[in-house]
Amino acid sequence: MIDFFSKSLTLLVYDLHIHSNYSDGSATIDEIAKRCRQLKLKAIGIVDHSIDKPFGLTEKKAKMRQEEIDEAVANYGLKIYSGIECGIDYAGNIMLPDYDFDFIVASVHEFVDGKKYYERVIKCFENFQIDVAGHLFSSLFGFTVHHRELDKKLLDVIESQDIAIELNSSHKSPPDQFLKMIRNREVRYSIGSDAHVLAKVGSIGWCIKKAKKYMKRAKLFLP
Repeated sequence: MIDFFSKSLTLLVYDLHIHSNYSDGSATIDEIAKRCRQLKLKAIGIVDHSIDKPFGLTEKKAKMRQEEIDEAVANYGLKIYSGIECGIDYAGNIMLPDYDFDFIVASVHEFVDGKKYYERVIKCFENFQIDVAGHLFSSLFGFTVHHRELDKKLLDVIESQDIAIELNSSHKSPPDQFLKMIRNREVRYSIGSDAHVLAKVGSIGWCIKKAKKYMKRAKLFLP
């Protein structure tokens, strides 16, 4: 059995939420891969915004990005997953280009709080095949009001749909009061810096701290 100290060291080699210049990130795929090689990361996820954003990843851009990913894999010997981050709209819907991604992240990118937030994400998670619930309850998008019963309902949906809960170091989410409820749940979780600039790539210290504290029964998500 691997002790959690060893497990936490293993987690340090993954960053599954990095934005590139194919959406609103500033770094190229090659620059990101080179930086990750320097940081001794073994696997990363390039996760650009979807077509719900005007600058998002279209089918054409996804194909171009994959060519650069394949080249970076060959040059740096790094596992690079092709991901996409979809915004969850007011009706709980997401938009995707016609492309086969390695994994799909769904997140709220609008200021919405309380019960309306829960309604939005629960409807999305029940109706769409997604892999990762991105930066849940982010205070950067104004979330402040938790409802314990709705937290339980959301966790039930996440567990039944086998969706990974993202530990996001940029948003510092989910908050502790939600993470405490995961301790006795057999869920999956993902780790991501949500880096939009090169200097933030691999900055997952907050994620490791929370995983060590709350994710002892949970399993690490890899696409």
